[in-house]
Amino acid sequence: MFEEYKNLWVYIESDKGSVANVGLELLNPARNLADRMNEKLIGIVIGDGADAIAEQAIKYGADEVIKVEGDIYSDYSTEGYANVFCTLIQKYKPSTVFIGATNRGRDLGPRIACRLRTGLTADCTALDTEDGNIIWTRPAFGGNLMANILCPNTRPQIGTVRPGVFKKADFMENKTGNIICETVETP
Repeated sequence: MFEEYKNLWVYIESDKGSVANVGLELLNPARNLADRMNEKLIGIVIGDGADAIAEQAIKYGADEVIKVEGDIYSDYSTEGYANVFCTLIQKYKPSTVFIGATNRGRDLGPRIACRLRTGLTADCTALDTEDGNIIWTRPAFGGNLMANILCPNTRPQIGTVRPGVFKKADFMENKTGNIICETVETP
């Protein structure tokens, strides 16, 4: 049913060329999951300074990076960034999208999920996989219980993950990867 959906994406959030740590942190568990699922790990970079940020994502574990630049994306906008994600997701069909649970990520994740009519698990603190599904673990009932949530009926699976939960992987100076440049028009 989901054979056409493959690869795990991590949104590498940045502002004016400065990378938010959470995207680089997410590359670590996502790398582990991608390896276990026999899929590629792809970073998504939108905005200014995309070349340097894309290189950094590869050095922290991404196999490839898809980057979108343009004056319209130099400052975050819900509509613009959601349009980029939805356009890229419809083209490439990732199985999973990881987004940092920052103010921006908490705005962006639900917009993407709603537009694509898929599930979203918010504020995750642990990740695992089983039978092609990501197991998203998040606190429930005021943090007294941990809930495991799966999205077995739709793709892509989308989740936001709290900053600081995972450590960045080791920086690999000699690691190389493919950088794909995409142009997405946003009115």
